[in-house]
Amino acid sequence: MVEAARTALVIGASRGIGAATARGLLKVGYRTAGTHRGGGSVPTGTVGIEMDVRDAGSISAGVREAVALLGRLDVLVVAAGITRDKLLLRMSEQDLSEVMQVNAIGPMLACKAALEPMMRQRDGSIVLVSSISVKYGVAGQCNYTASKGALEAFARSMAREYADRNIRVNVVAPGATDTDMMANVSQQARAAMLEGIPLKRLGTADEMASAIIHTAENTYMSGATIPVAGGI
Repeated sequence: MVEAARTALVIGASRGIGAATARGLLKVGYRTAGTHRGGGSVPTGTVGIEMDVRDAGSISAGVREAVALLGRLDVLVVAAGITRDKLLLRMSEQDLSEVMQVNAIGPMLACKAALEPMMRQRDGSIVLVSSISVKYGVAGQCNYTASKGALEAFARSMAREYADRNIRVNVVAPGATDTDMMANVSQQARAAMLEGIPLKRLGTADEMASAIIHTAENTYMSGATIPVAGGI
């Protein structure tokens, strides 16, 4: 009997690391769904699902739709994220709350929604995308680094809570990556960034996706944060 293809949901699959991860999962044989905020597109072959990670109802409905379309949920990858960079004194309450909502609260709610099918299966793998900046801090990114640091702490605790159901929860922490999020970075800032990277180049979205997929498929890794940052 041919074994059924494993399934995956990538939240934030319309661009950057999320899109590369959806493409990579398809390439290695996963039936894959990916989310967009409406009007966006996901990689060819991916089942598109509209989801707004700022809205709890949209998150739970999107995960339910993915499970209904795919039949089960083996892997959840949460790659959605935004930046609202400025020095803390100039940062508005909205800059703080929106970044926390998209980068931390939304992913936590997505994990909660994925628990029901994964617990029923007694198997599942969750990978959250953080940032290497959590480890050393970045001026102008108090909100961003706080949100990603919260995600790492959350993953460690969730990994302990659901290990007895064989649900693994891990984090991949990319370094500077050549995606459209980098488009607003000045040449001067980019040069300074490259100076601090031992490999002296930006990573690619495909390199981050490779690490995410490897982490998702490891059946004895849980509660870990994997840096993919060119040697930082």
